[in-house]
Amino acid sequence: MVKKWIKNKLRPYPNLYRLLKLIYHFFTEMKNLLLYGRVEKREFIILDDKELVYLNNSKVACSSIKKTFTSKEVQDDYSIHILNWNRKARLSEKEKKYFKFTFVRNPFDRLVSCYSSKYHKDKEKGKDILDFDIYLLGILRKDKGFENFVKRVVKIPDFLADRHFQSQYNLIYDKRGKCLVDYVGKFENINEEFKEIQKKFQLAPLPHFNKSDKNDWRDYYTIETANLVYKKYRKDIETFGYEEEYKNLIKYLKEKEEKASNQ
Repeated sequence: MVKKWIKNKLRPYPNLYRLLKLIYHFFTEMKNLLLYGRVEKREFIILDDKELVYLNNSKVACSSIKKTFTSKEVQDDYSIHILNWNRKARLSEKEKKYFKFTFVRNPFDRLVSCYSSKYHKDKEKGKDILDFDIYLLGILRKDKGFENFVKRVVKIPDFLADRHFQSQYNLIYDKRGKCLVDYVGKFENINEEFKEIQKKFQLAPLPHFNKSDKNDWRDYYTIETANLVYKKYRKDIETFGYEEEYKNLIKYLKEKEEKASNQ
């Protein structure tokens, strides 16, 4: 309510509003860095009545998974995120005994999804203030294409990374290498793998928010950017079994380059 009042009062002064929001988010990021060692603290969603915990992993069907926890009607992913969830950055000893799960996604596909749906598409719509406009004082504000986006993202240390492109390994494992959940599923098999959790904990059917466009995510890459992403997310790729996807991507890009050179 207070934020809405401030926004309305500052509507005639968009530059001042943006400056204040930049400052507010910068101090929020620094507070998280001091308290949790990262600008984006972990988000565990706890369902005490089911003794179930979901570790939120952005750009990995998180909107759809959250929808299975509630019977409330929601029209889009934004509506589902702002519901009054029981969210925590750290679990109590009691909550650690609950069944804890999350899902991961091919890092190459995930980064394209981050860029195309959470960054590029939003800028095309002309939104005034975006997550990435205010992230780290606007370090990623200007959209100069996917290649430039990759080259900037890979230089950002993971403790400063936005939740949409942070390392999935560093989200799911602590500094001692201990996994924080009992089950890690794959986005690519979510319709099958989520069924067991859904059945056991009597969750609602899995919907599908944020349907991606028909473009092949592989076509966003060059061999150079694919290797940069591999180096950045190597631990994700090795830990969660995406080595074959990397090899197939390089093979696809080499064949694409050869075909282009022969034309």
